[in-house]
Amino acid sequence: KPIPGTEMEFDVDTILLSVGLIPENELTRQAGIAMDPHTKGAVVYENMETEIPGVFACGNVLHVHDLVDYVSEEAALAGQNAAKYVKSGETKKGHSVTLKAENGVRYTVPQSIDTEAMADKLTVRFRVADVYKNRSISVYFDGERVSSRKKRVLAPGEMEQVILTKESLEKYPDLKEITICTEVDE
Repeated sequence: KPIPGTEMEFDVDTILLSVGLIPENELTRQAGIAMDPHTKGAVVYENMETEIPGVFACGNVLHVHDLVDYVSEEAALAGQNAAKYVKSGETKKGHSVTLKAENGVRYTVPQSIDTEAMADKLTVRFRVADVYKNRSISVYFDGERVSSRKKRVLAPGEMEQVILTKESLEKYPDLKEITICTEVDE
């Protein structure tokens, strides 16, 4: 129920809300935005921008989330970057790195990173393909393992994440691909 006296008015060109667990992405498809076959959502860069400049996506439009907190984090990131886009216009694309899901990892969001434009820290979220026990989540930069974290249990119903830092990526100026995968613990 609206609370009298708390109303706010905004002048906007367009606002699109998708509410519910599994959204209808017909508008995304009609706009010609690339779709991820695993998430059934839009493909995005680290700033939540799609391949169409000025079009940002977040929340369940990208992939189904476990926690509303994750949706809120993505929404804040998309909103901040959309505001930055409106103020500054189209941003130049710098060094783009592809994120690749392998060996038990179904997908990543985002699917690529502009290493020059990214913030100091970037959360990459993903789901695994099956229930796995005693595995590690590993991150590789062009085939070189740069991090690994042991997990007793991984399950498709629980979203996982890794944090990438701009500082670590700057050590690899010619980086082309980041792979996130599961590996059997020895």
